[in-house]
Amino acid sequence: MDEWKAVLNAIGDIVEDAMFIVNDDGITFRGIDPAHVALLDVTFPKSTFETLESQTSFFGLRVDDFKNVINSAGNGDFIELHIEKDDSMKIMIDGILRMEYTLKLLEKTGITTPIPKVDVKSKVTISPNVLAKILDNIEKMSEHVTINAGIDKIQFLGKGDVGNAKIDLEKTNPDLKVLNVSEESTSMYSLEYMAKIIRHIGRTCKSVDFEYGEMTPMHMLFELPSMARVDYYLAPRVEN
Repeated sequence: MDEWKAVLNAIGDIVEDAMFIVNDDGITFRGIDPAHVALLDVTFPKSTFETLESQTSFFGLRVDDFKNVINSAGNGDFIELHIEKDDSMKIMIDGILRMEYTLKLLEKTGITTPIPKVDVKSKVTISPNVLAKILDNIEKMSEHVTINAGIDKIQFLGKGDVGNAKIDLEKTNPDLKVLNVSEESTSMYSLEYMAKIIRHIGRTCKSVDFEYGEMTPMHMLFELPSMARVDYYLAPRVEN
């Protein structure tokens, strides 16, 4: 349940209305924010559900409405989603309380969004708690973070009106689980977008994988304990 709540929070940061694809393989979502800075790609495979029966179809919901219903469930509760008609979804929650909701579905819209290409020069695996702490401290000085990955360490830099911040993480640090660099690479990203995804999804994972190149989009991968998968693409910030 924590995973669904975390994912819906992340989706809500991207779009107000979400269109999901459901078939016998699972449920997926892909969406891009209005500013085209971040793209979120989520897959809950069939193995993450106790039962899943569906033909290939689409359903759309207002994210806040869906979040409100899911947030009413406890971690041990059983949730059943059932679409009987094209215009509504029935959500049944069975736990200490037995609750039943009906949400209106949105009209189907186009959902084809291409995945950005990433010219990967650096691959990093890091503890989400450490990454969250790094970003929190950079945020004290800057709205953006510059990441410089080298052979022996990865460096996080922030620069703002208040001053500058620099945080180094050596390759020998046990919280830096992987640092593979084929070519030293530096790129800048929005802290607002990057910090939110770490706070929402990172807390459900043991590690965060990210890869990027010189001033390229960043690809972040979160593999959740249930085997659900969240891919997050963040466009670089180019200084004028």
